[in-house]
Amino acid sequence: MVGEFVNNKKPVFWHQGLFLQPQHLQLQDLHNDTKMSTIASAGLPYFWGVMRSEVSEGSLAANLVEINSGEFLFKDGAHVVLGENATLVPRSFDDSEVRVDKALNIYLGLKKLSTFESNVTILKPDSEPGSVSTRFMTSTNWEEVRDIYSDAPDAQYRDLTYVVRLFWDDELEKLGDYELIHVDRLIRDGDKVHSALNFVPPTLTLNGSNNLMRMLRDIRDDIVGRSKQLEEYKNPREMQKSEFDASYMTYLLALRSLNRYGPRLFHLIDNQQTHPWHVYGVLREIVGELSSFSDRHTMTGETPVGGDGLPSYDHGNIGRCIHASLMLIRQLLNEITIGPELIVQLLPDNDYFTADLPSRFVDARNECYFVLRTEENPETVARSFRSEAKVASRRELPDLINRSLPGVDVTHLPVAPQGLPRRSYSLYFGLSKSSDQWSDVERTSNLSLYWSSAPADLKIELVVLRK
Repeated sequence: MVGEFVNNKKPVFWHQGLFLQPQHLQLQDLHNDTKMSTIASAGLPYFWGVMRSEVSEGSLAANLVEINSGEFLFKDGAHVVLGENATLVPRSFDDSEVRVDKALNIYLGLKKLSTFESNVTILKPDSEPGSVSTRFMTSTNWEEVRDIYSDAPDAQYRDLTYVVRLFWDDELEKLGDYELIHVDRLIRDGDKVHSALNFVPPTLTLNGSNNLMRMLRDIRDDIVGRSKQLEEYKNPREMQKSEFDASYMTYLLALRSLNRYGPRLFHLIDNQQTHPWHVYGVLREIVGELSSFSDRHTMTGETPVGGDGLPSYDHGNIGRCIHASLMLIRQLLNEITIGPELIVQLLPDNDYFTADLPSRFVDARNECYFVLRTEENPETVARSFRSEAKVASRRELPDLINRSLPGVDVTHLPVAPQGLPRRSYSLYFGLSKSSDQWSDVERTSNLSLYWSSAPADLKIELVVLRK
């Protein structure tokens, strides 16, 4: 039909004698854009969002939203770079729009291409970009461009600049003719307004959000940290001298899983151009793998009592997906190993071995053990320790020694407590928290040992395990 906007999926029929008009070149551009967007969507889902963005924190103090620099790819394929091919006017907000109980969601909007009205505003020299409501703007001034293939005379042209605007979440119902990207969420903390630490915009790459990178590094570091803890359950030479403990197999299998995914996360995070959809897929794999060591979670992270598993990937709410995986992976890691809650070395101090204890030592759920390391005969050492050693707070030890009174009860354990690796040249003793002297240990945050015939090479650790 005459005057209608044609189907841009069809190529233009170029032929001899065609009277060239702007519409022909416009249709060719639109057809090329359609082909590119089709290829992009087929090759990678969610191929739109923030590529980089820097919101001015200083301007927020003046109740002004200003994006210093940014690069964005909208759903329709428009590649917008502030300061290069796009302009954005800052926008102010009222104190009432950002409250302690109400966040302000910020959207970046680009007018959709219209088929019924002009898409370009020709801006006069004395006009401001803030008054422009079309997709593009251009100036009344012509630019000149040289011929890069021959020596033809310079040609005149005018380029187009994308006009992007800032919108608030309560305006979305009226913005059906705009392509939108959720770029920030502002919250109030006392008198200060700042970006929410758990907000992640829809982004094409990991470096599109500092919050996203921080959460992913936290997940990676948790996995690496637990892997290092489990490395003690490998078979080093000194452990080969001890009888194999079948309970170690769980820890070795867990270590293998962590060592498989730790390097993979390093690889994905090091290349900050990775799409978050790829990384989230790996996080779901990690949850499935770690669920093998949990009797509470299925491979999707669900629990029999109705606990939700990991959500499906949501490009508009990446922060929720990554935060959920962070919390779930931490829970699963905690189920793999009991591990020591605290390890404190008792150091020689005149006639004693002594250690000051941190505040988290005092917890009813804690179980306490001594690990004695010496190359002397283990039976002789164990017998001597049980009969001669006195354990108490430092201030009580002199009185116990002078009056030949017992200290905290200690019990020799033939094998390492569950959660500790069995090592050669090591002896394990449990400490009784029901002993009379234990309350003073907790009160003074000090644990000391007197052992007159202690081996010369003795090293002693207090190990605290959480029940």
